[in-house]
Amino acid sequence: MFSLVLIAISALVPTNGADLSTEFAHEAVLDTYEKMKLFWTVNWENKTVSFAVQAATTGWVGFGISSGNGNMAGSDMVIGWVKDSKGYLTDRFADSQSFPPLDKENNYNLTGFEESEGKTVLRFSRKFDTCDPRDRKIEEGTTKVVFAYHAEDPTSEDDMKKHTFRGSKSILLLNNMDKKQVNETGWQQFYVTNRNVTIPKKHTTYWCSLIQLPEFKSKHHITKFEPYVTPGNEGIVHHLLVYECYGNFSNATLHGSGFDCYETPNMPLRHCYGYSVVAAWAVGGTAFYYPPKAGYPIGTSDSPRTLLLELHYDNPDAIEERKDSSGVRFYYTSHHREYDAGIMSVGESISKFAIIPPKQESWLTVGYCPKECYKEDLQATKLPEKGIKVFSFLFSSTGRATWTKHVRNGIELPEIARDDHYDFNFQDIQVLREEAHIKPGDDSIHFCKYETMDRDKLVQAGISTTQEMCLNYMFYYPRMVNATAYCFSSLRKPVYDFIKEHFPSIAVTKWSNPLIGANISWTKELASDLRKRLDEADTFLSYCRARPNNYTYPIPKIMKPLPPRQSNCRERSTTPAPPVGKTATPVRTTAPTVGKTVPPAGEAFSVTTSYSTAISLLFSYFVFM
Repeated sequence: MFSLVLIAISALVPTNGADLSTEFAHEAVLDTYEKMKLFWTVNWENKTVSFAVQAATTGWVGFGISSGNGNMAGSDMVIGWVKDSKGYLTDRFADSQSFPPLDKENNYNLTGFEESEGKTVLRFSRKFDTCDPRDRKIEEGTTKVVFAYHAEDPTSEDDMKKHTFRGSKSILLLNNMDKKQVNETGWQQFYVTNRNVTIPKKHTTYWCSLIQLPEFKSKHHITKFEPYVTPGNEGIVHHLLVYECYGNFSNATLHGSGFDCYETPNMPLRHCYGYSVVAAWAVGGTAFYYPPKAGYPIGTSDSPRTLLLELHYDNPDAIEERKDSSGVRFYYTSHHREYDAGIMSVGESISKFAIIPPKQESWLTVGYCPKECYKEDLQATKLPEKGIKVFSFLFSSTGRATWTKHVRNGIELPEIARDDHYDFNFQDIQVLREEAHIKPGDDSIHFCKYETMDRDKLVQAGISTTQEMCLNYMFYYPRMVNATAYCFSSLRKPVYDFIKEHFPSIAVTKWSNPLIGANISWTKELASDLRKRLDEADTFLSYCRARPNNYTYPIPKIMKPLPPRQSNCRERSTTPAPPVGKTATPVRTTAPTVGKTVPPAGEAFSVTTSYSTAISLLFSYFVFM
């Protein structure tokens, strides 16, 4: 039976829009004009989400969850309105760009409504998984929502005028902290910002500034940080990283207004990029709060006195004479938390051997963090059971889906993090519902999935808008003392062997990749052979403090894969577990099945649809050249 319009009954009383911010745990402005806002609260026990949508109209209002691309087609949505003191809500699915028809099942519950002062508020709830194949699941990671409205109410559920306002936005529905529950009383602030920099005219600039920390006479904990962007520069300031710096900075040229990270000689790489990341932010990100049990330590005897702010300016319109003082606002407290926190990154090295052929519908890259890198550091932590606990993460990838696997003694544990609808233009730090406990002897494996159908030439790893990268910044506690802040890997040998086999006349050395810049016609057979060699690789090169650079490790073997997720919906069949054993893969690839777990079906996205993010000269200094 088709879903009918739900008419409000006496149990549904009008809601007061002014109280929405305090009533709901989360909120988001959906458009730049602030014509529509979304409020929501997650009930993890019942696996439901309660919503309130506020729109600047007295007509119909639409809200939905897209397939991941932000288009109306393929979106699971509701359309509702208020008329004659009654509230209406209809459950729909957009099969195409035409007006979405009613869904066969109604799985949205209208819980309140209001129309006043030219605005409409609709409140409703739904389950994470409704078991309706025409409803999108609400999952952890990025959710691309769509929204629209019209100034007039419909005459019937099937007679509605086309929207007069619409849009889409990426948000985190589930991986968010309820910031309203945080008590910030007594927190103090300091800023790490650029100092009236004239933004260069060129498209891409990485600007570096050395900043002296305030003088702390005792230990404090950083409890929160948030972006501070000069008003008017929101479209140019793309991302930033803040690093700890150790060493002598007597060179006066390194201070002052800062310098171009790539063009300034004697940049203090070894004093900053080899140490911990203090803060990371990218476009779309908001304020980040440390959990009550942990904070980033400052003011100790071994704390740095100097920080390096690296800020990426993206200036495609070549705007001139624009001044900027953007950076980060840090909050700190003298009330010590139980644990010191740290940040570590895992993934694929920005290497000349990290390449993706053009015209690939789906291409998987992988970065390994072997147990040998952190075993001693993990054994020395203050946790009773040793190891560290990851509580948040920030993905940095030019792909469309990315995830981090966790392996212990050949047994695949629940994933550390996953985002099947990753949006490179929306990068916010995500909060784990359950902390991931990495113990001594564990391996971490980070995956990214790409599409290069719009590319005619080879795609290589790098920090530009046309290159690939695949990293996960993991926030954890307790902080590992003197441990490296990064754990990257490179599958160099398979690419090296591929070149020697197919292009014997091209000179290749241990550190150079002649395929980059070469005029090569990438046939399906060539791409398939490269994919096969990568999938069947037995070893990889890794960099971490525990071993010398370019140390070779065996690829972790997953002897017992993680069982597939079980659905509580009878009408939905579960995907069978992937077979164990290496197989040759076609051009449209999946992850190898031994040591590399098969990824679920999901959308890949062109590496050219997004901007470079949260990566810096750190990689040009430590990567495999």
